[in-house]
Parts: sequence; structure tokens; C-alpha cells
Amino acid sequence: MFLRQPFMTALVLSAIVCITPVVNATLPPEVRKELSELMKELKDVNSLVKKKDVDQAKAIIKKAEDRITELAIADDEKDRTYATFKGQLEKAKNVIPVSFEHEVAPILKANCLRCHGEENPRANLRLDTFNGIVKGGQSGVPVTPGLPARSALVLAMASPDDQLRMPKGGAKLTDEIIKTVARWIEQGANYDGIDRDAPIGQSTEEKKEPPKPVNVVMADGTETVSFKGDVAPWLVNICMGCHSGNTPRGKFGFTTFEQLLQGGPTGNTIVPGNPDESYIVDLVLRQEPLKMPQGQAQLKKSQAVALETWIKEGAHFDGKDAKAPLRDIVPTAAQLAAAQLAKMTDEEFAARRIAETAALWKRISPKTEGVVATSTNFYFYGTVSQDRLKQLDEVAETQLAELEKRYPLPAGEQAFRGRLAVLVTNDRFDYEEFNTVLMNRRTPKTVSGHLSITPNFETAYIAMHDVGETESASALTTEQLMKSLLSQSYLTRDGSNLPDWLRQGFGMMESGLKSDSVYVKAIPGRAGKAVSTITDAGKLFDDGTFAPEEVGEVGYLLVKFLQMQGGPARFQQLVGELRKTPNAARAVEQVYGAPVAQLGQLFLQSGGK
Repeated sequence: MFLRQPFMTALVLSAIVCITPVVNATLPPEVRKELSELMKELKDVNSLVKKKDVDQAKAIIKKAEDRITELAIADDEKDRTYATFKGQLEKAKNVIPVSFEHEVAPILKANCLRCHGEENPRANLRLDTFNGIVKGGQSGVPVTPGLPARSALVLAMASPDDQLRMPKGGAKLTDEIIKTVARWIEQGANYDGIDRDAPIGQSTEEKKEPPKPVNVVMADGTETVSFKGDVAPWLVNICMGCHSGNTPRGKFGFTTFEQLLQGGPTGNTIVPGNPDESYIVDLVLRQEPLKMPQGQAQLKKSQAVALETWIKEGAHFDGKDAKAPLRDIVPTAAQLAAAQLAKMTDEEFAARRIAETAALWKRISPKTEGVVATSTNFYFYGTVSQDRLKQLDEVAETQLAELEKRYPLPAGEQAFRGRLAVLVTNDRFDYEEFNTVLMNRRTPKTVSGHLSITPNFETAYIAMHDVGETESASALTTEQLMKSLLSQSYLTRDGSNLPDWLRQGFGMMESGLKSDSVYVKAIPGRAGKAVSTITDAGKLFDDGTFAPEEVGEVGYLLVKFLQMQGGPARFQQLVGELRKTPNAARAVEQVYGAPVAQLGQLFLQSGGK
């Protein structure tokens, strides 16, 4: 489903635009001259498009792209002229009108219709017709014409969060694909088909020859080469960059195993059982010089030989679905990293955590050495005294033992593999540097700690400022802050992306705060100001509704309210549901059996008590 993400701005789109850094480099004079000539031609693209001479404009862009590939400019030669050329090329490409039927529809069909097609569309959102797109679903309309940075379709494709990114469960789409969709929206999200209620891409399909039938032979275990393990990874990561999309090189594009066997214009790209008649083998192994991959030196000879052997053995398929995108059977970078981490022993993982913590601290304060305190479950590092670290370490171990009693772990499972790192700063400035340098965000005055837990414990740390142990109405003590952050870490130890209000509210509930403390007594007043501007009570449960300095205290009251509605057991059921879906409102409604607007209204009427 496509979710609105108000915290994401046009900066999201900048993440999918390739920016070439300018270094101290110099291109040969003749190359610089050639790039300058190409840039002069690229300046004509805009006027050609205005004159409706789009084919000529595309030809100029293709000439520039082909030439830059042929030049194969090394990284240490890419100077300011090269950067200017790349920027002008990107601008020229942005001017070319994007066809919905011929360019966007194939992308949606290949990646979105399994969840948003005619049968049982997720979130009641259908993308199989243009009218379905403009109608939208439960989360609104996924396309805002002219504003790709506010279009959930683009935000979901570009999201860095695996839980939010679409297509669900698949690898991130290429930058080129996402930019195509973004450009179409920026140009007005126009429809160039005939019937808005007809299946998308119908115009394209009418002009295509029906694909030739292929015989997919499943692997039987006698093969010496695995398509999934030995061939598909480099086909996807190297070849599909040129041989996919709407204008594949050589007019041969493939995204599925069936399309790979169907071949291109030559008709004999792969001939099962006969590598000598398979054009792809000739291109990657036998020609002198090798023709593929074009402009690259990434394909190893061992990989080309594995391809030859695989074809000789019959080009068998050892995946699950020959019609599914090949990217689905190739591990993503995150999956490969997870597999590598899983192979580590506990000792290796603990050593990795120590090295990671030192590296983090070096980025924050490279000239300052910290002290260390280590226990069974924690690795404390900071600029306070060692006695102070040991004191906090003991408190942390006691707190973790209490959490394990109240919320037991599966049998034989440890809370934090490789230990949880806790970085404690003596100075406020050093803590703020964590946010500035590592998180690229400001630090509100009322925030003195945060955590980062990623799936598989690749990263697992708490960063906090030692604010002291004097209780006040406006701030937690250091021990309370650490208990809160530790409880949040325990709750999200599987890498779940839980709503901030729930995570921080749970942390404060488990921080050791007493109901008669001056801090707790002041919470309703401060939280009341935050919720007073809410006109839709159902929005209380949405992530991002409250500012970082507000969300903890509002979350504390919301968690307390929900536990009163159904007890700790139902609250734990809510946590379990939120681990499966990022839609907090839907999870709350499903677990508590009432509309979020009704629950939110009850909360507001209760005054947070």
C-alpha cells in the first residue's frame, strides 16, 4: 500500500538523482572539447521538444549517452567539465515528454499489479487502470500532478526503509525507473491512452508482437551450475541496467526468466543445450574484444564460463516462478549483509560491535578518547568517568533482567547479539554532534538521547548525554533516560519500525518514573499543548503527527491510555500487529475493535489520565 509520509520532502527525489562529485581531476583536452560540443547540441533539446520534434531531441540525447559510454572516463579524470556535462544531460532528459502508456504503465505492470491489480487490491488501491490511479485508495491518491515529491507512488518507490518501500518484499527499483515515474508526474501526470478504464499499457500491447512461447525446464539437482546462485546475480546487477526498461539496448529487454529465454531480435540469445548457438555466450566470452557488458569490466571470466556451462546443461531454472521479476530471486545488498552477519560467531559479532562503536565515536570526536565498561549484555563507551560508566552498566543489566521477566524472550535467545553499545557523553555538545554528523538533524533542547537498532543487529547503539540525577519537572534523570532508551531498544530489538509515539511512550512507561514525580505531574500540561491543535482525533496514532520534543510525552499518555483500554496483553498484541504493518491506524482499529477517530476522541476526553 502507498502511505503518506509528510516528513519526506523533495530531498527524497534528490536521493535518486546521480550526482558526480568533482575532484581534483583533469580530462584530456580532446575529451573536454568533445564534451563541450555535445553540450552545445544538448542545448537544442528544449527547443526541439517545443517544436514537437521529440525524435530528434531523443537522438541527440542518445548520441551523448552512447559517446560517454564509449569514452569510459575513469573516476580520477572526472573534472568540472564532466560534471557540467552530466548535469546538462540530465536536464535534457527531463525535458523529453514521458509517455504513460509506453513508459510508466510497463513499470507499474511489472512491479505493482501483484498487490494493486484487479483481484483483492491492497489498501483498496488499483493501479491496473488509469482511473484506478486517479481515484486512489484508503491512503489517498498516490499521484499529485506536478509534484513528485508529494506523490506517494514515488515516495514509496524511493523510500530507504525496507518496510515502507514498494514493491513490497522486492528489491529497490533502479534510480532510472524511479526517475521516469517522477518525471511523468512532474510533467503533469498526463494520460496518453484511449480508455481510462482499460488495462494500463493497452496501447503498447497493441503494437507488440505476442511473445514467442518458451519451454522452461526446472532444475532437477543434477546441474553443476545454479541459475539462481551463479548466473542470475550478475545478469540482474550488470546486464539489466542496459537490457530493461522501455528502450533496452539492442531491443532486447528482460526482467523475468521467460523473457530471457524468449530472446531479442536475433532470436537465439539463449539456446538451451547449445552454447555455440547462444548469442549471449559469444558476446561475453568469445568475441575479441568482448562486446558485453558494454563499457564495463565487471564480468569475470569465471562468470562467463558458468553461463556457458549452465546453457550446455540445458539452461534449467531453479527459482520458483519463471514469470516473476528476476530481481526477486537475487539477494539484495541488505540480504547479503544479513547472511554475512549470520555466519559470524558470537565472539566475532562482539568484536565487530566494539570496532563499530569506536568508528562512530571517531566521527563525532576524533581527538577525544573515551573510557570503556563492559558487561554481559552491554558495551559502555563515553567521556564520563569509568566509575560512572560502571554504575550505569549495573543499572542497565538490572533493567534488562526486569524487562526479560515481564516480556520473556524466545527460549535460548539473547536480548542483544554482540551487546548493545551505549555511548555516554559528558558534554551536551558531543551528544548534539551525534545528531548533526550521523543523523543530519537538529537536536531539540528537550531531547538528550536516542537509539539506532537495525535488523540483524548490524547496528545497535544508544547515544545519550549524562544530564545528572537531579529530578525536575522538565527532564528525566540520566538513569531514567537510559532505562527509557534501553526499553525502547528491547521493544524494537528485531529492527521493527514501530511508531515513535508507541516506542517512546513504552520507554517512558518502563523508565522507573513514579506516578507522583514532578516530571509525571507536568506531562499532561505539556502534552495538552501538543494535542490541542489536532482537529482529527484519528491522527493521534499516525507516525509523524508530533514533533520530536513532543512525541515522547504524548506517547506516554497514549500507551497508558491503550493499556487501560485492554490491559498489557492487548497492548502486546498491538505491538505484534505493528511489527507486521506500518499502518498504525489500521493496527489500532484491528486490535481494539473501534475506529481510531473514536479511540482518539476518548483519549482527548480523558485528558491523558
